[in-house]
Amino acid sequence: MALAFSALLFLTAATITVVLCRQAAVNELGAQQHLGRSMLDALVPAVQHLLVDNDTADLNNHLGVVAADAAIASVRLTGPDGAVVVERVSDQEPADRLTKWLTFGTAAIRSFAADVAPAGRKLGRIEITLSYKPLNTSIGNVLRNSALVTLVLLLLSAAITYALLRRFTAPLHPLTEWAHEFSRGNWMPKVKLIESGSREIRQLNQAFADGSTTMRHYIRSLEETRELLEHSETRLRKLVNGMHEILFELDRDGRISFLNPAWEKLTGFRVEDSLGKPFGDFLMDEDAIRDFGGGVLARLHEKNREISLRTAAGKRLWVSLDADAQKDAAGDCTGIIGTLGDITKSVELNRLLSKYQDELYHLSVTDPLTGLYNRRHFDTQLEVILSDHLPKKRPVCLLLIDLDGFKFINDTYGHPFGDEVLRTIAGLLRQQVRRNDYIARLAGDEFAMVLKNTALDSATRIAQKLHAKINETRIPLPVGHIQLQSSIGVAAAPTHGKNSQDLVSAADVALYHSKQHGRNRIEVLSPDISKAMMSIFSQGFQLRSALEQGNIHPAFQPICNLRTGETIAYEVLARMRLNGSVIHAKDFITVAEELGLTRDVDLHVIRAALAHATQYQALFLNVDLSSFNDRDFVNELGALLKPACDSGRRITIEITERETLPMGDTLHEDIQKLRTFGCKLALDDFGSGYSTYNFLNQFRPDYLKIEGSFVRGMLNNEADRKIVTHIHELAQSFGMETIAESVENEATQTALREIGIGSAQGMLFGAPILAS
Repeated sequence: MALAFSALLFLTAATITVVLCRQAAVNELGAQQHLGRSMLDALVPAVQHLLVDNDTADLNNHLGVVAADAAIASVRLTGPDGAVVVERVSDQEPADRLTKWLTFGTAAIRSFAADVAPAGRKLGRIEITLSYKPLNTSIGNVLRNSALVTLVLLLLSAAITYALLRRFTAPLHPLTEWAHEFSRGNWMPKVKLIESGSREIRQLNQAFADGSTTMRHYIRSLEETRELLEHSETRLRKLVNGMHEILFELDRDGRISFLNPAWEKLTGFRVEDSLGKPFGDFLMDEDAIRDFGGGVLARLHEKNREISLRTAAGKRLWVSLDADAQKDAAGDCTGIIGTLGDITKSVELNRLLSKYQDELYHLSVTDPLTGLYNRRHFDTQLEVILSDHLPKKRPVCLLLIDLDGFKFINDTYGHPFGDEVLRTIAGLLRQQVRRNDYIARLAGDEFAMVLKNTALDSATRIAQKLHAKINETRIPLPVGHIQLQSSIGVAAAPTHGKNSQDLVSAADVALYHSKQHGRNRIEVLSPDISKAMMSIFSQGFQLRSALEQGNIHPAFQPICNLRTGETIAYEVLARMRLNGSVIHAKDFITVAEELGLTRDVDLHVIRAALAHATQYQALFLNVDLSSFNDRDFVNELGALLKPACDSGRRITIEITERETLPMGDTLHEDIQKLRTFGCKLALDDFGSGYSTYNFLNQFRPDYLKIEGSFVRGMLNNEADRKIVTHIHELAQSFGMETIAESVENEATQTALREIGIGSAQGMLFGAPILAS
């Protein structure tokens, strides 16, 4: 600003100087012209006189004096004919450039002439030429003086301007230093700001001070944030490095860009060697390799997917994959981030468990003697067949086949021969059964054949053909042979029943009628089955009367430790007194199920058992699983068991599954509620009931009770022994205890101890004792 002001001042002064010099030049020029005219006017009379007198000497002298004047450059006198008479030249200095420039050509009028003509007679002509020297000198002096004055004024104005500017810009110096310090990153400069009367300067000072404070605050916040980030980064790095799962990142082409140390620990491949390689190189399954190809990565979204990796040793490593495609703001895939959790042991255990389950399932749904399906599978499969055929108007017929005199065969010729007879009958059924039909062994000598999409008359003909084939069969003996005979009951759905229970009951009644009418015959149930079913309702009346009169009593059978023989608990069983006889539960429980009285029987027996048993006796209380469908039953059972558990009594709820029931959330909550009281849970007849594996998986009981038929047959049948062993191993894998049922001799006890089973019950340890 000062320089601009000085330059402006200089231009102004220069302009004034030029104007003054021009004016001085014009004035000097006018003065000289006036002088030249005056001298010419004075010189003409004198020259005229001297010419008249013809005084040449004085004329020369006089003209010489005139030419000697500094302002005169030359004087010339010419005659009438124009010839030079006298000429005096003193100074011929030309006009310099400045003079020419300042006079703008005015300086060209420098000569003055006049005729000498007295009385009209021309004697000659005199000319005077002015000199440029006085004009050059005068203009130079004016220029020097003006320049000196201009310079002095310029210096003075510059000094004043600088002083003023310095005064007004003094507060800017600290601000400049602040800005300089700010540029170095110093947000706390030790420079004092100068107060100023200028509002703008004050605002600028305040802005710098506020900016410094704000930046210091931001810097402190950034430092704190950086420290937190460093801490978080360190912690995250420790977490990532300490993870048991593999954390990986892939680029958009499916190549590995990051791995944590768990990769090397689990796979054996070094992290440095694996980076940059395609992830698919470490996968073993083709479908997984395809999913990690570069063209499909953008769609990748996996949750708990089982895949297998190839380890450095060439083994298969099973892992659980969680991975998602990462995308930028434009929606383009940038890569994959995911985790791989080692589930090898879990997969191998599940496969082993699945294998055991398949084996156990096969053993549990088939009859080990004949290879046919058993009663458990039959009950489930018959319901499936009916639900598939009846809605499509396709009839289903059921044949129940019972060998006549089989008890006599067993008692007379022994069980091995009886087993051979059963295997023979099974072979005959296989020969006669059609491709889509179904056969099973229901009990000792009772078999079933389900004929799909078959009318009653066709089923009757098939039954007749089968009956004839059985009658033709001879089993050789050491001496002679045995001719087999059978009774067959035939029922049809939906004519005799629309569900499995009704259809089986109908066929059972037909079989009963066949035996009642002389055996070795076929009986087709009449459409009117009401009379045949009256016996069930009669038995139901007796059961209700027994409940009302208190003739249902608990019986206590000991459960003993196989190693020490000590009684560890008592199972509570139901018994009914009728006309002086004691009836076992198996003889009336079916009627209770038919009439919906199982809940009443269970609650009555539990209530009586808690009243009769002493406080220190641990009790296993049987509860039918279907009773849990009744909310009143659940509330009454809880009201009975909670006070007993609170008083310190050890109670185990023994669940009996007699039919397939859905395992809903309500059932799960009810059983968990009983467990919160302190009750334990046992699953009865494991291996022959309904949905036992489903129950086992959902409720994890404390005890598994091995079904007695397997225990009784394990000494003579290797399949039964395998079932008992598998059930015990399965229980151990879930942390459960096993209790063997129906132990009747010391040989069975010894075999159970060899397997590792800890507890058992049966006639060897004591029969059920009826409460007095």
